[in-house]
Amino acid sequence: MIRTLIVDDEPLARSRVRSMLAPHHDIEVVAECSSASEATVLMESEPAALLLLDVEIPGANGFELVQKMDFETRPAVVFVTAHEEFALDAFEANAVDYLVKPFSQERLDRALWRVRRFIEGKGPLRPSRRSRERFAVRVRNEVVFVKASSIDWIAAAGNYVRLYSGSESHLLRESMQNIVAELDPTVFLRVHRSAIVNIERVRKLVPASDGSMSIVLQNATSIPLGPTYRTALEEALGEKF
Repeated sequence: MIRTLIVDDEPLARSRVRSMLAPHHDIEVVAECSSASEATVLMESEPAALLLLDVEIPGANGFELVQKMDFETRPAVVFVTAHEEFALDAFEANAVDYLVKPFSQERLDRALWRVRRFIEGKGPLRPSRRSRERFAVRVRNEVVFVKASSIDWIAAAGNYVRLYSGSESHLLRESMQNIVAELDPTVFLRVHRSAIVNIERVRKLVPASDGSMSIVLQNATSIPLGPTYRTALEEALGEKF
């Protein structure tokens, strides 16, 4: 069981999170609290493996609370907030995920998948280096920077790759293998020997009569799912199909 502590100063918000956790039978909510001081005391008597933490709470903000914890023994942290602007701070704090209210059940499910990977030691929450945040690509005589977060999917292009971001695509003179190693594995997933997708952009999965399956992104792009990558995608989306 993953012992979980919910920290939020809004009772309704705590109640909603608790109800959304109910389908996950491996999640045990051991306590709820509404302030940083209360959370500090509770964690001494009710040690938790997962902390669902609001950013703005009485006494100290969520980041200050996390900074006071021992880096090696602190629980997995998922920030839950109404403010999008703190996402970079969450990354700096080595949070497992960052949920912006109101979030869907599907979005929480993905966050919990990341939590499980961290707790099981499969996903590096504390990597020796950061995941790649941007790519420099040449467009005619200029160098254009493409943010990793803006990429919908990546396709193999001979010995190189092509980045697809919105209506644009850019050839990047790096190998597929190198790109896979440098991207955030909780966001980007290889789904075919020649394709990587941003799982935040996946809209639906479409089966074919021969048993194969395609991934359809939010922009309607269809990408084949390689059979050897199916299990990894099921884990990432938190669904069996």
